[in-house]
Amino acid sequence: MMRWISLLLFVAFFSCKNKNGAPDVSDVKMNVTVLRFEKDFFSMDTTQLQASLQGVEKKYPAFLPVYFKYFAPVRDIAQQQHLTFETALLQYYRGIKPLAVEADKKFSNLDNVKNGLDDNLRYVKHYFPLFRPPVVLTSVESLNPENPTEIYGTTYYNDTLVISLQMFLGKDYPAYDPSQYPDYLRRRFEPAYIVPNCIRAVASDIYADSTEGASLIEQMIEKGKQWWLMHKFMPDAPDSLITGYTAQQTTDLQREEGNVWGVITKNENIFSIDQTTIQTYIGEAPFTQTLPQGAPGNIGPWIGWRILNKFEGDHPKMSVQQILHTTAKKIFEEAKYRPK
Repeated sequence: MMRWISLLLFVAFFSCKNKNGAPDVSDVKMNVTVLRFEKDFFSMDTTQLQASLQGVEKKYPAFLPVYFKYFAPVRDIAQQQHLTFETALLQYYRGIKPLAVEADKKFSNLDNVKNGLDDNLRYVKHYFPLFRPPVVLTSVESLNPENPTEIYGTTYYNDTLVISLQMFLGKDYPAYDPSQYPDYLRRRFEPAYIVPNCIRAVASDIYADSTEGASLIEQMIEKGKQWWLMHKFMPDAPDSLITGYTAQQTTDLQREEGNVWGVITKNENIFSIDQTTIQTYIGEAPFTQTLPQGAPGNIGPWIGWRILNKFEGDHPKMSVQQILHTTAKKIFEEAKYRPK
């Protein structure tokens, strides 16, 4: 009898996991609706601008003020150029309309985005039961290469997820100036990154890393927590969609993990708080200067993610929330990370 009970427990445990070890979320309900704000906004009749704008405001009463405040700097244009709001709006509208037209051609249908969000947000709800399905809107606004967060093209706030479609028109889209958007960034301006970057925005909201005054290794682990969490929410996605590395870079790193760690620990004091040292390994960059040619930039979070995997494997009873709230120092000390 005890043998049968043990067998049943074994089957029950593994039946709630899929082939990659992720939990079964088939019973978690998720049905997001993607609202096409940019279609409504850029189809306004500019000969009757006030009336048309009122129509958009009626449909998007909460988002339109946010769009003008954070996404479309119409009021700033009006103030800087001493224009009326309506004149500044027309100027902005005519300048951005070509981007909106291109986005409409590229994304006439977003069913794949809707389905991808449904699939992956189920995992968010599984791990964080209080998570509420977001209002999802698509938008088009100006390209802003001076803002490093713009490369991700997604914003999540107050249960609202905004997808800026102008950042996903394809790496070869001519408006992406190579002098402002180098190759290693432009390759992520593909539609395949829409859902991963949406999940990135959600994960960053759920866990805002704490790095003020932190050492190099602590920052690696704190940044790594977000990638580790993204993987929890997207267990079927290739690592390259999480990291932004190429598939070849990902394969090479997995093969050379021990050597990469060895070079870092040989060249650096991993407990350093020197900002120049930290910036070598943390933050967007085409490559990592201290590593062999071909190694991607922003390699610190990847190392942190590996350390978290080791810590998680050694602490199988800890929940996702418990691991997130474990200090980087404790994670590093207990993981005893020694890759081969």
